[in-house]
Amino acid sequence: MKQIKLTVDKVILGFASIAIVAMTLLAVWQVIARYILNDPSTLSEEIIRYTLIWFTLLGAAYVFGQNKHITILFIREKFPWKVQLFLTYLAQFAVLLTAIVVFIYGGIRITMLTIPQIAPATGISMGFVYSALPVSGVIILFYTIYNIMTIERTAMTDEEDVKSV
Repeated sequence: MKQIKLTVDKVILGFASIAIVAMTLLAVWQVIARYILNDPSTLSEEIIRYTLIWFTLLGAAYVFGQNKHITILFIREKFPWKVQLFLTYLAQFAVLLTAIVVFIYGGIRITMLTIPQIAPATGISMGFVYSALPVSGVIILFYTIYNIMTIERTAMTDEEDVKSV
C-alpha cells in the first residue's frame, strides 16, 4: 500500500509541476499578448483558469496524503493519549465522509450536469473541468484510508516522542 501511495504522490507532484510551469508560461504570454501585441488571448486565460482548478484540488488531495492539512492540535493535546488517538480517528472518518459525499458523490452529480456545457474559448466540456472534484475525492479517499491504516504506527511513534521529552 505504501508503494501505491508513493506512486500517487509522484503522479500528483508531476502533474503539479507541469501545471505550474504551464500556467506561468501562459500568464506571461497573456501579458505579452495583451500589453505588447494589443491582442488579448482569451484561450490562454481560460486554460489557466481550468488548470488552476485542477492544480488546487489535486494539491489539496496531496496535502491530505501528507497529513499536512489544518488541524487544531492545541485542543487535542489537552486530552489524555487515548482520547487524542480517538480524536485522530474521528477526524479521519470525517474527512472520509466528506470525500465520499461532497467530492465523489457531489462531484459526479455536478460533472454529469455540466457535460453538455461547452467552454467558450477552448470548446471543451465543462464536465471535464468539474471532474476534478470526483478525481480529487477518490485520491483523498485513498489517502484517508491509508492514513487510518497507519494511525496506530504513527501514534506509537508520537507517544514515544512525547514520553522522551
